[in-house]
Amino acid sequence: MLGIFRYCLAVTRHKDIEASSTSLYSQNDPWEPVVSFKDYIRDNEKNVNQDLVAWVTVGFLHVPHSEDIPNTATPGNSVGFFLRPFNFFHEDPSLASRSTVIVRQDQAGNPVIQRWTPDVIGHCVSDQPFSYNGSYA
Repeated sequence: MLGIFRYCLAVTRHKDIEASSTSLYSQNDPWEPVVSFKDYIRDNEKNVNQDLVAWVTVGFLHVPHSEDIPNTATPGNSVGFFLRPFNFFHEDPSLASRSTVIVRQDQAGNPVIQRWTPDVIGHCVSDQPFSYNGSYA
């Protein structure tokens, strides 16, 4: 179990027998765990033209508070991650956008829409005004 926590991200070749990076039973014998993640990354297999698996280590911080006593209920907790490029482009790629739309709120909370579109309406730009009600519905 401790093997995966040494890496924020590990990429290995996909194998059906490697379904999880740890096991609930690893806490019973941490010196010889049921699932050894170190074996996944130390086999030195070629990853070229193969299906890959990204093993991502995530966690969250719990700040104790008085409602934790006598036990901590965590049904609403969730953990996630983003795959985002870092220093991939030399500049913000949205600078090359030709039909930028910026939606902001005014003081009353109503949407204020700014558009930068060509003067001539073509097949890629709608002549209908953009509207937004503040939700996906």
